Amino acid sequence: MDLLHFLEELSRSAALQVVDAPVNTHLEIAALSALAVRDQGPALLFRNARGTKHLVLTNALASEQRLALALNHACLGDFGSTASRLLQGWNNFPAPPLEITEHDPWLPSVETPPCRQHILPQAQATFRHLPDITLWPGDAGPCLTAAVVVTKHPRTGRRNAGIYRLQILGPSTATLGWHPGSDAAKHFDAAEELNQPLEVALALGVPPAVLLTAGLPLPEGVDELEFAARVTGNALPLAQCHVLDLLVPATSRMVLEGHALPGKRAIEGPFGNHTGLLSTPRPCPVFQLHTITQAAEPVLPCIVAGPPPSESTWMAKAHEAILRVRLRAAYPVIQDLALPLEGIYQNFLFVTLAADQKDALDLLLNLSEERELRRFRFLVAVDEAVNCADVSQVLWRLGNCLDPERDVIRIEGPLAPWHPSATPGHGGRLLLDARAKHPAIPMPGYPDPQCIETISRLWQTLHKR
Repeated sequence: MDLLHFLEELSRSAALQVVDAPVNTHLEIAALSALAVRDQGPALLFRNARGTKHLVLTNALASEQRLALALNHACLGDFGSTASRLLQGWNNFPAPPLEITEHDPWLPSVETPPCRQHILPQAQATFRHLPDITLWPGDAGPCLTAAVVVTKHPRTGRRNAGIYRLQILGPSTATLGWHPGSDAAKHFDAAEELNQPLEVALALGVPPAVLLTAGLPLPEGVDELEFAARVTGNALPLAQCHVLDLLVPATSRMVLEGHALPGKRAIEGPFGNHTGLLSTPRPCPVFQLHTITQAAEPVLPCIVAGPPPSESTWMAKAHEAILRVRLRAAYPVIQDLALPLEGIYQNFLFVTLAADQKDALDLLLNLSEERELRRFRFLVAVDEAVNCADVSQVLWRLGNCLDPERDVIRIEGPLAPWHPSATPGHGGRLLLDARAKHPAIPMPGYPDPQCIETISRLWQTLHKR
């Protein structure tokens, strides 16, 4: 499902709010979007953003229903099952084509794609053509947050599609905010070793499933574009860039083509982000923009990455759905798990275990070594009386059932670059067993279901008064 069809579906279900009032791209779009997602509101389509003629879209993926729609599943649970099954058998699939082919059923080629309906003259192919969006007070400047960054390893030809922040520095330059160790960073490192620029395509307004899969921590060797096609059950048409030797989703609403320059760095940041703190400025590779192509109706998404709840924290729920299926299969003692919005991908994992499970801390230690969980800082076990998706209930157990001397283990391991630590990228992590333990006796539930039904009916009657 391309972006325009996705917006049509949102509109039909009253999950899209068109904003016709003039709104400033400097801080106002982000502030309104943050309020909307906190109120569990709809996606916002700004038709009259000041300083741009393009439509700006926020909060498109800021709910479970919208995530499931984007992934072409009835619910995230179904998506998790499909995704886990695909990943388990991924090595049995033929390698995806890295060049245009007419014979790939999942990634077919398009000769005259929507993303190349208009090719901007060289004088207009600058960042001034895009909305000049600044998200938070204290940000170093405007940035792009929803561009799918497509690169290719200069030696192996392996493709990567990821989401990385770009700080706009000037009419034709921006920082590329990928972190060391990411696939895009590895591609750039290999290009620098060869002393050659790395081709980089920024695809804006891609099919929502592509935006989601580009942000998932998929196993090495899994092509994000093919995964998006297979997991949704729909072919993803690709098109050759106008100048670069890269493939991008054919229905992208805009594509920015350029290079990451070897040996050149610029300072990125600071930027406000999901921590509620300003990021530490750091040197990043520099992107040189050369060409812009676009569809007839550009719609340019912006992910307002900020304190939870936000669209970026909601997107982590797709990762949660995959983890739930895979880890419950690998560890049958796990009854449920949750990545709370407050955790933003890599802070908290809550797991529900039976209260009589004796080796909860050993299990958490094993989980901490799983590939997707190696940078999580807090792994918490609760018992079956607790809904692990309810942060309030987990805090209740942490405050009342955890003995710091008995139920906590501190381990060392890798951390995300933004986590506070004396040695950035490495530091302490905590495993916490917050279950009720012997000789504690769990409160019994109501023995008579009819009692619960009677009280519920009575409460509804009182509530209506």
